[in-house]
Order: sequence, then structure tokens, then C-alpha cells
Amino acid sequence: MVYAAFIFAIIALLFAWRVNRTGGELRERIAQVNSRVYNLRLGLQEMQETSEKELTALKFEVLKLQGNLRITPEMRVGDVVSIHPQIEQVLAGFHIGGCSSCSVDDRQTLGEAVAVNGRELEPILAALNTLVAESQNGGTVAPERLKTPNVQLQF
Repeated sequence: MVYAAFIFAIIALLFAWRVNRTGGELRERIAQVNSRVYNLRLGLQEMQETSEKELTALKFEVLKLQGNLRITPEMRVGDVVSIHPQIEQVLAGFHIGGCSSCSVDDRQTLGEAVAVNGRELEPILAALNTLVAESQNGGTVAPERLKTPNVQLQF
């Protein structure tokens, strides 16, 4: 009886060792799949950002070619903000005003404010002019289409 128990214990140990080894292999496979998914998500996010930039540049070119540019780099920030109520949100989304670290003077031109804050002018002009053009055509701009600040304050 002791020999049978001993043999049974050895078989159980071998079985446990095999299950543990298989579990380790499965954990390694899961880690590899997770790594691939993470890399694919990063690549997808980069491609999405690139396509959004290209789309913004194309919108800007279309507005420029159509002569629908209402907002230009030479306009003062105070004048730009007075054109549409959501322009402040769009500017804050590009970190041009809206917080203490990227504040602008209303007497600065839009081009100066963008340069001082180290941003690219073309995407900002495209977003602002698209907002104005779409609101003038009687359409409302969907909030998810606007670039808005990435910080929300709650009091």
C-alpha cells in the first residue's frame, strides 16, 4: 500500500510539474500577445494623429483656395475670440490661452501668440476657420470635432 501511495504521489508531482510548465508557457504567450496589442495600438494612434494632421492641413488649403479664411494670423487674439463663442475653447485645446502657462495677451496677433507658445499655426487656423465656416453655414459643430482642452476644472 505504501508503494502505491508513493507511486501515486510521484505521478501527482509529475502532473503538477507539467501543469505548472504549461501555465508558464501560456503566461508567456499572453505577455507576447499583450505586447503585440500594445504596439498595434501605438501604431494605430500614431497613424490616427498623422491622418488628423493631414486632414486639418487639407481643410486649411480648401478654405484658403475657396477664399473662406475669416481668421488670419494678423488678427488680434481679442478680435478672433469675439467672432465665435467656442473659439476660446479651441485655442485652449491648442494651449493658446486658457491656463496660466499658456496665457496670451488679447492685443497680440494670433501669429505672435502661436509663435510665443511654440505651436504650429496652420492646424490652429484650420480649426478656427472650420469652426467659423461650419457655424456660418447654419450647421452646428459637434463638440467631439473640436479640439478642446485636456483639463477639466471642477469647483
